[in-house]
Amino acid sequence: MLFVLFGAQGKPKLAQKRKTLRLKYVLFANEVAAWPLLPIKPANLMRYAMWLPRHGINSGWRGVSTYVSAACKWQKELGWPDPRADIWFYWDQFRHNFQRLVVAKHPMMKLPVRPAMVTAMALDADLTDPVDLRDIAAYHLLFYTGFRIGSITASEHALRFEDLYFYPSVANCQMVLICLRSTKTRPRAAGLPFWTAIRRQPQLRFCPVALLLAHFLSSYRQRPGDNVFTTPGRRPWPRTSFNTTLRRRLGFAQRRLGVNLDLSKFSGISFRKGCLSVLGALNVPAHRLADHADHSSVESSRVYTVDTMIDRAANSDLIASRVLAG
Repeated sequence: MLFVLFGAQGKPKLAQKRKTLRLKYVLFANEVAAWPLLPIKPANLMRYAMWLPRHGINSGWRGVSTYVSAACKWQKELGWPDPRADIWFYWDQFRHNFQRLVVAKHPMMKLPVRPAMVTAMALDADLTDPVDLRDIAAYHLLFYTGFRIGSITASEHALRFEDLYFYPSVANCQMVLICLRSTKTRPRAAGLPFWTAIRRQPQLRFCPVALLLAHFLSSYRQRPGDNVFTTPGRRPWPRTSFNTTLRRRLGFAQRRLGVNLDLSKFSGISFRKGCLSVLGALNVPAHRLADHADHSSVESSRVYTVDTMIDRAANSDLIASRVLAG
């Protein structure tokens, strides 16, 4: 019974975390009579998501998603399909509305990476070292594309070598076309991949295309289905490892930049925020931001296009001019 409930024990910390996540769903099912416990009905999954904020999960969708995903993974381990698979459209709408309407605390909101930080980390790296090259190529890819972190770390959405097309050729690459077979907003089963591209920037000391190409040439082993970014042992790149390395590199970079950073406020999503913040500051309209970021709606992009305080202060000049005109 303990094996069925919690799974194989494995490492103590991981086993305890799995136990905690699964017990939460058991408590929910017992309280609201959501039987049978497994397989989980889609309606009960939505009820569970709404139940969690009233029972200690105050971090909004991010925290709720962790518990919901754990319940779905538990079900899949026991041989049933993910309950979200058959209702992915309605689940996506539910997730979007949840984030808009359910109040959350954000004590550790992540900050965007700025262009100077990306450059400083590259300056401190040894690009002849495969690990340093991987890191800096990944940072520039994320910063220029606005990809979610799951596109390069251990995830079902991870980018593979077969998803890269160097145009017009590897030898004379001017642009890289990139296909994500699935994303957070595009389930793989829907068959609607997301395409984007980055163009060569020869005027820059660190060109995103040149870095990605150099990483490709050093790491590709004639296996198109392999992940583009992996550990030195060719295993999927853990997100925790990515974040730890990023904070270490930012720690070195802050000395070069002459600033003091709260390193805990930076993670993989900081590149996506940095990318969209730069484009928003350059007055790229929300609909183009939504296309660039693969947002599910333009509303999600609006946060990056709001006026600055200086812009809003300038509005008072416009109003005053109308007052003077009578």
